[in-house]
Amino acid sequence: MPRALNEFEKRDRLIEKAAERETSVSTSSAITTDPQGSGTVRKRRNVFNGTEAKLGVRQQIDGYHLHIFTDAGSRVQEALDGGYEFVSPIEVGGVSENVVSRNGDLGERIRYLVNPRAEGTEQFGYLMKIRQEWYEEDQAEFQVKNNRIDAAIRNGKVTGDNQGFYVPRDGIKLT
Repeated sequence: MPRALNEFEKRDRLIEKAAERETSVSTSSAITTDPQGSGTVRKRRNVFNGTEAKLGVRQQIDGYHLHIFTDAGSRVQEALDGGYEFVSPIEVGGVSENVVSRNGDLGERIRYLVNPRAEGTEQFGYLMKIRQEWYEEDQAEFQVKNNRIDAAIRNGKVTGDNQGFYVPRDGIKLT
C-alpha cells in the first residue's frame, strides 16, 4: 500500500499538476497545421473515445482558476461573495465549439446546460474565475482541515474518544 502524502507533498503535487495543465494547454492549440507539411490549417480535432470532458474550457486564463458553478440554490451568489467572477466569452477566445463546448448564454456570460431534467426545469452552470492565489489559499485552508482528519485517523480518534474501537498501541499507520 502506498504511503500517505503529507501536506507539503500534496501541495507540491497540486502545483506540478497545474504546471502540466498550463503546459498542455499552451501546446495544444485550437488550430493546427497538417503533419504532412502541406500547409493546410484545420480546427482542433475532437476525440470521440470518452476521454474529453463534456464541460470544459480549452483555453485557460493566466493567473485565474476556472470553475463551473451550478445555479442550484444560492451557489452562484455564494461564489460571487467568495471572490469568483463571471468569465466573458472574450477572455477564453470566444464560444465556438473549439473553445467552450455547449455555451447556452447569449449575453456576456458562459453558461452550460448541466442538467436538463432537474426538478422539472433546466439547470445551468456558469463558468466563473477566481484569482489563482486566492484559490490556492482556499485549498491550503481545506488541506489543513484534511490534515487534522488524517491525524485523527492515525491516532485512532476516528469517532472521538469511543473506547469500543481497537487501536494498536503505536497508532494507525497508513504506509
